[in-house]
Amino acid sequence: MIATPDRTPLTRRFFDRPVLEVAPDLLGRTLVRRTPDGAVELRLTEVEAYAGPADPGSHAYRGRTERNAVMFGHAYVYFIYGMSRRSA
Repeated sequence: MIATPDRTPLTRRFFDRPVLEVAPDLLGRTLVRRTPDGAVELRLTEVEAYAGPADPGSHAYRGRTERNAVMFGHAYVYFIYGMSRRSA
């Protein structure tokens, strides 16, 4: 049996919890981005959790900069797979 992805919109209150509580609750949810060309949907099958300025593994650890400003006060979504080039 395949579970139906959860598309329930999340409120700011959902995210106003410790990161290690939020991260597992995101698994299996579907992100929806509406564009002029139609909706793009992505089911979350993996998440990473960093505690921002309190976590040495986070890009935000040393404080807010122009480069990492997007990580403060927002859900930070990034694409990583398939970005590397393979040499022949």
